[in-house]
Amino acid sequence: MKPGLLAAIPEQHTRFVQLPNEMGHNSVWDFVQSPDGRFYLSLCGENDLSLTAFLYEYDPKTQELRMIANLEETWIRDPEQMPHSKIHTSIDFLPDGRLIMATHNTAPAPAHKQWMFEQNYEHPWEGFPGSVLMIVDPNTKQVENRGVPLPRESIYGGLLGNDPRYYYFLGYMRGHFYRIDLETNEVRDYGKVSEFSSCRLVKDRKGRIYSGSYTGGMWRYDPETDELESLDFRFTSPHGTQGRRQFIFALHSPRNTLLLVANVDGEIIEFNPETSEAVSHGPIHLPDDVPAQSYLIGGLAADRNFVLYYGLKTFDEYCPVRLVRWDILNGGKPENLGIVSPNGKDSQYICEMVFDDDGWLHMVDVCGEFSPYILSVDVARLEAMTDDAKPAPIRPYIGPDLEGVGEAAYMHILAEKTCVLPLHQHLPWRDTAVRHVFMKKGRLYSISGKQKVVLAEADGHSSEPEGISTLHHHGGPLSCLELNDQITAILTSDQVILLYDPDKRTCDHRVLLPESIRLVRLHAAMPSGDGEMERTLIASDGTGMLYACEVITGRVRKLDYVRLADPNAQLVPLDDRRLLLSGRDDEILVYDYVTHQGERLAVRSASIRGRAYRATITGGVVLEDVGIVLGTQDGMLMTLDGTLSQRRVYGRLYASGGLHGFIPFRSGSIAGIYGGPRDAGHVFVFSRDTGFIDLGRPRVVKITPDLARQDTEWANIHEISCLAYDEQHDVLCVASGETYGAIVRYQNTITAG
Repeated sequence: MKPGLLAAIPEQHTRFVQLPNEMGHNSVWDFVQSPDGRFYLSLCGENDLSLTAFLYEYDPKTQELRMIANLEETWIRDPEQMPHSKIHTSIDFLPDGRLIMATHNTAPAPAHKQWMFEQNYEHPWEGFPGSVLMIVDPNTKQVENRGVPLPRESIYGGLLGNDPRYYYFLGYMRGHFYRIDLETNEVRDYGKVSEFSSCRLVKDRKGRIYSGSYTGGMWRYDPETDELESLDFRFTSPHGTQGRRQFIFALHSPRNTLLLVANVDGEIIEFNPETSEAVSHGPIHLPDDVPAQSYLIGGLAADRNFVLYYGLKTFDEYCPVRLVRWDILNGGKPENLGIVSPNGKDSQYICEMVFDDDGWLHMVDVCGEFSPYILSVDVARLEAMTDDAKPAPIRPYIGPDLEGVGEAAYMHILAEKTCVLPLHQHLPWRDTAVRHVFMKKGRLYSISGKQKVVLAEADGHSSEPEGISTLHHHGGPLSCLELNDQITAILTSDQVILLYDPDKRTCDHRVLLPESIRLVRLHAAMPSGDGEMERTLIASDGTGMLYACEVITGRVRKLDYVRLADPNAQLVPLDDRRLLLSGRDDEILVYDYVTHQGERLAVRSASIRGRAYRATITGGVVLEDVGIVLGTQDGMLMTLDGTLSQRRVYGRLYASGGLHGFIPFRSGSIAGIYGGPRDAGHVFVFSRDTGFIDLGRPRVVKITPDLARQDTEWANIHEISCLAYDEQHDVLCVASGETYGAIVRYQNTITAG
């Protein structure tokens, strides 16, 4: 590295303030200036110590700190739970001058060896109870606790809308975007907008809200239309999919545009909100020092002349973060102003930087040996460093090992090869929730769409679809079912059943349903003749009534003396005529759809004592040499023998989620899904020889050694909609059931520990 690149910011132009760290607080993740010119910051604990956050006011002229709130003293928390360790990019200002914000968690429970938020998402005693929304009067120090908008979830960024009734925020783990009405406390979920961990929200001058996904996709929410849309540009990296590319900082430019930048390998993109034109100004690194490895931006601010200042952290060799200046609108280039190392206190990252009214730039250092501290710089006196500038006496810093548990805390599904098909990069996000996935001749097919039926087709190992087509324009898919080895039946919201043939790539046959009924689910395809199209579809309406629909004739008849016990109940075909299903509570019924005759079995569905009302069968499949494998709404797994008289119970996979989506897997085994819309979904397998095994979560987050080596996109699916398995190539597909959808394919899945 050239000597000039190791020169420090001249200390005569700086002021240093050490922030309190006696208890172990090592970071600040909110540092903001109010409309009346006051500065506020959150003192946070991160990663290794079970700490609670503080809220301070900072006076840039006197450099004094005034504590406003110790969050540990503002509400009651069970001491075994994860603490409210942060306020993270969520402070905003109400019209009356009070502050609104939410807590966040990246600190462990007292009994944990490391931060394990996702591993304990559903743990009632040691997990995180959920972020608290609060309103704070900085003058009286009064804290108004508005409660927990999202149980178990951590709020990771928020802002107040132009209409101050509404506060908007992002969820850390699930990656959803939300709005709370501060007058009624109603919380609205707008769906998934990121794999996880996206924290920055920004408004344009009309109040439209922007943010991005973990892998670089950008989106906008318009309060006037109350609609969210994905935008046609994204942040990319010269290192491909290796690192995150999430949007992290934004500035309003003098020409009514937004300057946007991603956290890793960033380039400055200028976005025009009125024309939706996005123009890149190039990367943030120094033009004569192109990093070989990924690089970070830390903080972003503009002076009165709209000259940019930001922190740049590189990793080719040890170097503290440096301050960079860029006169971007006048055609300038990034200039090195020196590394941040006041009195030898190397900064590893700058979380935020803000100019005061006198033109001083205040930067907050985090997550380093001396953190946190504020370094204030009189940037008007700084000149770009020359190659012969004297290097600072830096000392390489190695951070603490934050993986006290290690591999035992890994949640992802293990396989020889993992490949993500990110539908959200190729379709409008509203059309990416997958209703059905299947594989034919080594090719992957997915069916999705909100108001139309969208088919995506890809090679078995491709990260991009080879074709996207619309099969139906007048309604989205509600439910899908394999009619036979070749044909897929698709029930649409405008009450049509499409029969799709992947070889012909067409829907040659359509069934128009009568207006007197409205079907919502397809459950089974029963043979009704010798021809491959001679099938009767068993379907249900919204009230649980069952119907038989003949594919060839389109004739639909109601099935007498039978009804679904629950909207999530599933039918299991036993043979050409009989269906197994739940009755009341833990009762099990067998129904002949031809004769309309049914019987109640002597054996009962597996249940937890006192929760038999949750024993509804929600998944099942006939498994050769075993009998019938069944799962319940309460997450219990059981088998029935071929006589339907002997039951064997294998217990519960996890917390409160149900089991569903059963499919044949490898010889003598089945795969299935744990969890519903609010759970963190897992995939499990079962066989007589190995029993009931959790494979893990479809979580392709490249912080583990085996995933870091995979040349594929990131993914983090929470709501799993369906599975598919290609026996010939040993590929298991796991599909997302919510917007910002993706499909993860696992080749040669590892099912043993």
